[in-house]
Amino acid sequence: MNKSNSTAHIDKLVFYLFSIVFLIASTAWAFRYASLAPCNEALFEHTANDYNAGELIKFYDKTEGAIEWEWDFGDGSEISRKKNPLHIYSQEGKYEVRLLVNGNCAKNEAIDVLPKLIMVDSTKFPKFELPESVVVGQPLIVEDQTVGATAWEWRFGETAEANAKTKIAEYVYNAPGLKTVSLVVNDSLAYITNKKINVLPSAETEEKIQQIKAKRRDKRLDLRSAPDEFSRVIDAKPNSNKPQVVPFITKSNFQNKMKLIASNKLSASALSDFFCDDPNPLIEANGRNVTFFAFCEKIKDEKVNIKSLKLQRKTGSNCISTLMVEYQN
Repeated sequence: MNKSNSTAHIDKLVFYLFSIVFLIASTAWAFRYASLAPCNEALFEHTANDYNAGELIKFYDKTEGAIEWEWDFGDGSEISRKKNPLHIYSQEGKYEVRLLVNGNCAKNEAIDVLPKLIMVDSTKFPKFELPESVVVGQPLIVEDQTVGATAWEWRFGETAEANAKTKIAEYVYNAPGLKTVSLVVNDSLAYITNKKINVLPSAETEEKIQQIKAKRRDKRLDLRSAPDEFSRVIDAKPNSNKPQVVPFITKSNFQNKMKLIASNKLSASALSDFFCDDPNPLIEANGRNVTFFAFCEKIKDEKVNIKSLKLQRKTGSNCISTLMVEYQN
C-alpha cells in the first residue's frame, strides 16, 4: 500500500471515530434534556394555612412539565419523590418545606404547625352538687364526686387564688351577689366545671343597705366630657344581663385583642362577654392556672409573643369555656 492510500485510510478512521463520539454525546445530551425538562417556576399547594401536630397534610405539585420531584419537609424526615405526597409533623413549630422539580427548579414555603389537639372526654369533667343560694357568713360545704380524682382546686369566686385543695371544701362568703364556684381535678384545666350560686345578704347586711341613702345624681354631668378614669369605671361595670349566646370570635381575632390588651390599648373587660357566665374565668397561661383579669394585668405594657392559643366553646352558644395560652414576654 502506498503512502497516499494509507493517509486516506487513516482520515476515514478519524472521521468515523469523531462521528461515533458526536453521536454518543448527542444521545446523552438528549436523554439528559428529556429526563430533566426545564421549568420556569416550581409551584405547589397544600390543604390549609396552618395545621396541628399529628394531622395528615397532603401536598400537591402544580408545576408544568414536572417529571421528577424531591420534597424536603424541613423536619429531618426522608425526602419524598412522589408528585403529591402525604406528611405528618409530630411536633409543633414552623417548618420550611422545599420542592425541587426536575433537579433544577425549586420553591420554598413556611408552614405553621400548632400544638396537637386535645380530645375532650365529657366523662372527665368534675362533678359536685351546689345549692341555689347561701347567706353571707353561712358556711358553704361542697364535695367532689368525680371518679378517679386525686387532686382538687376549688375557687369560690371572691379571690384569684385557689380557696381549697381537698375533696370536701368549706367556704364562707363575705359579700352578697351571684358567684361562680369552679373545680379543677387532677391539675387538668381542660376539665373544669363552673356552677353559679346566689349569695344572699344577711339580716344585718340588709338593714345597713336600707339605711344607705341614694346619692342625688347631678344632671349637669356630661359623660362625653367626663375624664378617662370615669370612662374606665363605666367600662369595668359588670353586665348582669349578658346573653347566653354570643357572637363567634375567631382564634386570630381573640389573639389580636389580647395583644391590644398587652399594649394597653384595650381593657380586659372587652373580652369578658365571650366567657358568658363568668367574666373572669380561670385560664391556663404557660401551664399555670390564673384568672383572666390577673393574666391581662400581668402582660400589660409588655411585648408579648403569643406562641399558641387554644379556645374551647360551649356547644350552641359560642361561649368560651376553656382558654389555654403559651406566650413569651
